[in-house]
Amino acid sequence: MKYLIIILSFLLESIATNIVNKSSLFIPLFLLTSLVFLYPYFNNKKENFIITTSICGLIYDISFTNSIFINTLSFGICGIIIIKIYNYINNNMFNSSFLNIIILIMYRIISYLLLCIVNYTSFDESILLKGIYSSIIANVIYGIVIYLVTKFIYKKSKIKGIE
Repeated sequence: MKYLIIILSFLLESIATNIVNKSSLFIPLFLLTSLVFLYPYFNNKKENFIITTSICGLIYDISFTNSIFINTLSFGICGIIIIKIYNYINNNMFNSSFLNIIILIMYRIISYLLLCIVNYTSFDESILLKGIYSSIIANVIYGIVIYLVTKFIYKKSKIKGIE
């Protein structure tokens, strides 16, 4: 079920990126957001989760960017951060939404720094800040929807996540 949600998030992000203007305040990162909310359902299979996040990053690289392996590495690092933070928080909507915001910020910073390291772009904090705040609103709303849907589906199926 979690892989179906990842695929649906990817497809929704593909549709949304074609609709939303790049200067909008609603830039989607639905694939990354779904990973934040789905980690508890990987049942502490950390290696499986990191591999999944890295593969999602690679698919994101191939589909949306011209920078091969930047998102693979960024998503992988974010996967590690997700695991580390979930060790200290409970799985509820508030904590998961807060974690989602942290991961969105970390993803933007990591990706931006990696792009600066490979000289794809020069460092400009205004571009970094715009990237951060433009992705928070839509993704927090999407995260809450994902949280409620997964909680309902997994509760109905009697599958446990981190509590």
